[in-house]
Amino acid sequence: MQHPGRRMAIDKLPATDIDSGHTLCVPDATFETTVVSVAGSCCSHSAPFGSTALKVPTLTILVLLASCCVSTSAQEGASEETLTLDQAVSLARENNRQIKIFQKSEQAAKDEILAARTQRYPHFSVELQGGSLLTPVSIQFNRGVFGTLNNTPNPPENVLVTTSPRLSGYAITKAYQPLSQLYNIHLNIEALQVGQRLAAEQTRQQRQLIINTVKDSYYSVLQSQSALDAAVENVKSLREIDRTTDEYLKVKTVLAYQSSGVKVQLAQAELQVLTLQDTVDTQKENLNVLLGRDIRVKFRVSALPEELPEEQDLEAARQKAVANRTEVRQAKLKLDQAVYARRLEKAQYIPEVGVQYLFIAPFSAQGLPQYINTLGVNLKWDLWDWGYKRHLMDEKQRAIDQSSLNLSETQSQVSVDLGNRFRKLREARANVGVAQLAQRAEKDKLLVVLEQYKQKATLLPNVLTEQSNMAQANAQYSQALAAFWTARSDFERSLGED
Repeated sequence: MQHPGRRMAIDKLPATDIDSGHTLCVPDATFETTVVSVAGSCCSHSAPFGSTALKVPTLTILVLLASCCVSTSAQEGASEETLTLDQAVSLARENNRQIKIFQKSEQAAKDEILAARTQRYPHFSVELQGGSLLTPVSIQFNRGVFGTLNNTPNPPENVLVTTSPRLSGYAITKAYQPLSQLYNIHLNIEALQVGQRLAAEQTRQQRQLIINTVKDSYYSVLQSQSALDAAVENVKSLREIDRTTDEYLKVKTVLAYQSSGVKVQLAQAELQVLTLQDTVDTQKENLNVLLGRDIRVKFRVSALPEELPEEQDLEAARQKAVANRTEVRQAKLKLDQAVYARRLEKAQYIPEVGVQYLFIAPFSAQGLPQYINTLGVNLKWDLWDWGYKRHLMDEKQRAIDQSSLNLSETQSQVSVDLGNRFRKLREARANVGVAQLAQRAEKDKLLVVLEQYKQKATLLPNVLTEQSNMAQANAQYSQALAAFWTARSDFERSLGED
């Protein structure tokens, strides 16, 4: 015979007992319940006391509930992908819209080169012109205006020639093959190719800017996640203090205002956890925007190696920065552009020589041939320009000197910047180590004080003081970690790698 007092439905169990995982002290009790499993989910329906029910031992019910919770948590965790830094950078390169905008400029530079190459081939042109006179045109030739012919005036008498208004026109077809200009065209193509490389370098600069922004966002998520983990640990310790204080309050060991003070600190700590969680979610949405995908995509960030290979050797890092930094590359390309500009200006001394074919066909012109065909060589040469080309050459040479000085200055500035970032990263790493040791020491001390508080070997104010010290150590560690990720991002940016 079952005792009614020892029989209860599963939906009458306190939720706090199930969620917290505390053992329910109901020895040898059974629950009347109907357990239904649908698509991997566990649902329980309490049966009326008078109906037939499935009697399941308490331990079995708790195991089933734990399995459901673990399955649900596993499904939620599986829905979040693990996003590494390399994957984030790869997605940004493929999907970022700003990078695609700069790639259009690079493609335009290629089209300009293709257009310049067509100038090496023959040029064909056709000109057609037609019209009609609005009023007659009359020309009078006086007697003998063209001299005499066999002692006879030419024309022998005054002649009036009148053109009546009617439709007339002519056509000119020209084919021209440049010869001496081929050298100029070749130089122009090479100059445009330098411009194409400069456009590609500008695209690379924009790509590096986006990648650095992605890295900054990724590091921010890592830093915020670390701060969130520390805040969660702080909440756990405060909950333990609050639970112990409530027990002491029942036996009048502590006062009510002391218990209320602990609850206030616990509420503030939980608010901090909520704020940090919102910050992490916002940072992840911003990172999704940079990656060019839906902001609702869930992901987790993974840990990074603590030290970069370039941190071991400053000189090797400087050489890599000088070779990879986009400022240095653009300065070199601008120097090449200045050199080609001077060569193009010097090529203006070469006369223009080409083969030309000309076809002229006048329409409705009486007395003129129906068409004219010519084939020959066309030559154009400015013999004297009063020093115009020479002054332009001097201008181009000064541009070369300026670009060369700018390149040397840029290389020096890059080397100085790399050294500064290298030292800042080293300092930030050492600061993180100090903060981490302080955090670990405060954590160990807090565990000792908590245990003393449970054993009634210390007072609540001492526990709260140590809890405050622990929170301060966590804050200092978070600040040191944020400074470290900033310094690392700046150092990677100064290396100029893609």
